[in-house]
Amino acid sequence: MQESSDATKETIARAYESTKFNEVMDEALHPGGLELTARLAEVAGISSESRVLDISSGRGTTPCFLASRSGCRVTGIDISSLSISLAAQKASNDGLSHRVDFLLADAERLPFENSSFDVIVSECSFSLLPNKETGVREIARVLKPGGRFAFTDVILRFSLSAELISDLTFECCFSSAETREGYRQLLTGAGLAEEYFEDHSKTLKKATYQVITGYGSLSAFWEQFGSATSPHCPVVEGDPSSRKLWLRMFQEGKPGYGLFSFTKS
Repeated sequence: MQESSDATKETIARAYESTKFNEVMDEALHPGGLELTARLAEVAGISSESRVLDISSGRGTTPCFLASRSGCRVTGIDISSLSISLAAQKASNDGLSHRVDFLLADAERLPFENSSFDVIVSECSFSLLPNKETGVREIARVLKPGGRFAFTDVILRFSLSAELISDLTFECCFSSAETREGYRQLLTGAGLAEEYFEDHSKTLKKATYQVITGYGSLSAFWEQFGSATSPHCPVVEGDPSSRKLWLRMFQEGKPGYGLFSFTKS
């Protein structure tokens, strides 16, 4: 099980390292870009006094933005050593190394002491955790009492059927996303209380358009999330069965995008 989970993370990290992906998504790597990041920071109540953790920080765009905007102290973690190196260089170039640092770390095994952070943020990455229950417990553990976990992510309007899930041959934020109630149950089960939600599904449509424009099709985009030798190889361009799976997933789940805020009591 752990071996399969690590393989999934490896293919996802490799895809997010893609220069083309970063160019297509303007290096924000999530729907809504920095405009939605600013809204996330507002909802989370990030200030100059905040100690912030950014899960799956990529090339450092969000941590540097938050530190520059709010004057807070930010730690970014990612499982990609290349992304961590590029993020550290960005912080240095932006003159933010005194307020931003980066660590190679896994969200399911956070290398921090209990109650270390005032705010934890995640943008379009929580849905990709292979073991969300473990990830949520770790988030709750390192969050201070009264602290907030604020995240944006894909949400399903309806749960995918067990039959479709068994048929899926790829891992992505759509296939592993939860309904709003599913996220709520995961987080409240770890002792976090939901305090706020906003629907930002229009940003998902815009991001999908960016991907199609940049790659030619959604399936061409998701090809980078695996290889011919990987059990997580998602789709083969031109394969009718892959296109049918995509269609079924969107028809059943009717994915949207949401901003959540949960508080630790």
